Amino acid sequence: MRLSIFCRLCLLVILTTPILSYAQGFQSFSQETSFATLMLECPNENIAPPRKSFGSLYSCALGDAQTVKWFVSEEPTTEKVMNIGLLWYDWHTDAGYGIHADSNEAEKAMSFLIDMYVPTKKDEIEKAFRGSKNEVFNTSEFIIYYTYTKGHQKDERLIVIEEK
Repeated sequence: MRLSIFCRLCLLVILTTPILSYAQGFQSFSQETSFATLMLECPNENIAPPRKSFGSLYSCALGDAQTVKWFVSEEPTTEKVMNIGLLWYDWHTDAGYGIHADSNEAEKAMSFLIDMYVPTKKDEIEKAFRGSKNEVFNTSEFIIYYTYTKGHQKDERLIVIEEK
């Protein structure tokens, strides 16, 4: 276990060495997806190939019920990231995995997203993610959209980060 954590930290240092600050914006699509896979310990990742006017789409499903999704969208015909998203289907009725299934994974993914890209908005984004009001946040490099959609059995909590 300790060796696993040490190896992840070493890889983290290697992957982020060229990154001087999160405030510089997104890294390349391949760097962002590799980093997400490593840091989120993604057990179920997929990269959909580009289509007509869409770039590749990385997705990672987290949790026993796989209700937490991490997305990285690529700009068409480039290696640039268009946006990064975190989606949690927050079940308020028990569909077999309990109420608020995968809440620990949702919190972990939200913390990673905030720490990596928008640490100056930590309190505001955490409050929004736990709430039921749509919000927009700005930093010098990013626009962060939080949307909440109430459903019959589950609520959809979505954070999308776009580079300015």
